[in-house]
Amino acid sequence: MSLDNNGELLQLKKDKTLVEILDRLKSLEGKLDRIPIRDSHASISGPTQQSPSSQHSSAVDADPNSYSYPNTNRLPSYQPSPGRGTRSQPYRHASAAHKMLTWPAIQQLLIQAVPANVGDMRSLEQEGSAFIVRMHQGQGPMPMDECLEETAFLGMQTPATRATGGPRVTFPDLTRDVMQRLANAYFDSFNMLYPFMDRQNFMADILAMVQTEGFDGETESVLALLVFALGELAIEGATGIPVETYKGRPSGVRGGSQHKPPGLSLFNEARKRLGFVLTKCDLENVQIFSLAALYYENCSRHLDFWRLTVSASQACQIMVTCNTIDWNSPRGDLTKRAYWHCVLMETGLHLELDLPLTGIMALEPNVPLPSFDAAYCEADHRGNQASHFEAHYASQLALRRLCADLHNAINDSMRNPETSSNSNSEDFVGATPSVLKQLNSRLTQWRGMLPSDLQWSDQDSAAFPGPQKENPQANHSLDPELSPQRISRAGRSLFTTDLDREPVHYMYVYDIQVALLRTRYYYAKYMVYRPFIFKALHYPEMMSHQDAEGVAECLRTCLKWPITLSPTSRRKRLIPYLFCWSQNFLGILLILHMTRHNPMLRDIRATMCGENFETEVEESIALMIDYIRDLKSSDPIATWCWNIVSGIYNIE
Repeated sequence: MSLDNNGELLQLKKDKTLVEILDRLKSLEGKLDRIPIRDSHASISGPTQQSPSSQHSSAVDADPNSYSYPNTNRLPSYQPSPGRGTRSQPYRHASAAHKMLTWPAIQQLLIQAVPANVGDMRSLEQEGSAFIVRMHQGQGPMPMDECLEETAFLGMQTPATRATGGPRVTFPDLTRDVMQRLANAYFDSFNMLYPFMDRQNFMADILAMVQTEGFDGETESVLALLVFALGELAIEGATGIPVETYKGRPSGVRGGSQHKPPGLSLFNEARKRLGFVLTKCDLENVQIFSLAALYYENCSRHLDFWRLTVSASQACQIMVTCNTIDWNSPRGDLTKRAYWHCVLMETGLHLELDLPLTGIMALEPNVPLPSFDAAYCEADHRGNQASHFEAHYASQLALRRLCADLHNAINDSMRNPETSSNSNSEDFVGATPSVLKQLNSRLTQWRGMLPSDLQWSDQDSAAFPGPQKENPQANHSLDPELSPQRISRAGRSLFTTDLDREPVHYMYVYDIQVALLRTRYYYAKYMVYRPFIFKALHYPEMMSHQDAEGVAECLRTCLKWPITLSPTSRRKRLIPYLFCWSQNFLGILLILHMTRHNPMLRDIRATMCGENFETEVEESIALMIDYIRDLKSSDPIATWCWNIVSGIYNIE
């Protein structure tokens, strides 16, 4: 596509801006290596002390840094007694939220509140991630009885398509206009969140081919059918009929039914042809596996999603290691985007579900970050001007890598307890408060390096993004497609806790992009401060004031994650990383429940979390419960989480 002077200037400006963003965010890499993860003078539990089970409370009172309460030596509710031996387990960090259920205090709560789940708890502790995998095996295959009506292709073919030798067909329901509409729907939604496809190349080559010459079993046909399936999922997932209603509230799962999602007939046509391209290891093959994986994931088929993500990663490894790639070419940049997409998906599965890695991340030093330097595309330029999807993606990429580094840094800061000659004494040793604060400072640096159009204030995390220093009260809608009436209807906030009101529809899944970025940031902070919760539950006598501040910060970080708010939560079929949110909300709900019953957590909640905490925590609990309830009929992870939450919170 030839460029006019205006197009060239726009492209040069965009490239310069994105390169600056990537350079700033990349400057965070390697800084975690300089954090002193070991402190010879202190641990997360403060100075080395005897076990709480053998230490008198006066020893704590003698420490000027200790955080003491009346009756601090009394064991909290739902806490197993030291005599049972459960408190001899040191804190072992695991980002996977379901690993929290192996904490002794949480297990005691579950035994009392949901005794029917005791067997599950034992399986979880013994099997780990295999428990999550086994959970999905009863889900059964996706229905295969819905397919498109097809007819034989009778028109002229190009020499390239004739060379394939396979029979070509057309689908009467897939007219030119329908294919164009579905393709645009995909690139205006899913490709804004996972930009590993090139719109211009698809429209000019692949779409033109299938519109003119029909479909066969080759790569182009499979790619087209998968894009169309996701395009229909995007349309119906945003505006379709809710699959059910709860007390008058329409479900956020829209389109199709619980077991037959939108786009299934198109997806089944692609599945029929997958076997013909199964063993290739080129860019298109990585894209095919990634597209099919996204369809499965956004239909809550998490095990299928994982299997195809592994296939995409394996094909990508071979592609990168066995070919000479010009990284500065348009295809080279698209290859970078496909590689980093695989890394993002695999990192998420590893951190959230503790699933094994394929080894693709070992290639990170050899693959540059994407720069989106393909040929100028007017449609993508409009989408980027409206939603800043490239900056969102680059920021998400940096944050995902930072989360992996934080996970490793916290793990490295833990060491096994040194048991003295007295078998009843122990050292609870972990990352020091200063180390955890340094880890959090990396998150603060990441946030400070975000472009001004992505910034937000913690005091109003539901507001539209915009420059915070110049005008903290700014109300910027970055979507030119929104009418003034809709802006007024939305008020000054992009998100709302009102789940009953008809949600505003934003072009380019703008609200989802913003919600994902902010929620990922709060999730990362939550992971950094969660070790303090463990200590408060199991070693209250060893708590310092710094530890209590860490607990309060963790609790504040759990409030009103944007992914739970409307309009984002009202379009659950489009929310990325569906496999992780239900179990993360389960973990937070368990912690918030413990703050009502555990004396130390209850006191910290009452005195250190701020004046608006009580109102916001009740809103957050209701939002997270609604999120899990909404998915429980179609998502095995949500079903499992609901069985626990409903017992803990006495929900009918």
